[in-house]
Amino acid sequence: MEILNQEVTQEIIRLTWRNPVFMAVAIALIWLIPQLLIRKILSENYKKKKLEKQKDKIGKLYPKALK
Repeated sequence: MEILNQEVTQEIIRLTWRNPVFMAVAIALIWLIPQLLIRKILSENYKKKKLEKQKDKIGKLYPKALK
């Protein structure tokens, strides 16, 4: 006796992959998760660059040693 015979496999496919709601959620997750990760990485990089620019500008205003 086979655990997953052809009929059970076809029924699982019909209930999941061919279900419009399931596919909409799956596509949304595949689309949104990478976007959220990329947005977080870009946001962190932006904040780091912003702080570096701010430090440079402050350093120009208040030089450490006068020549």
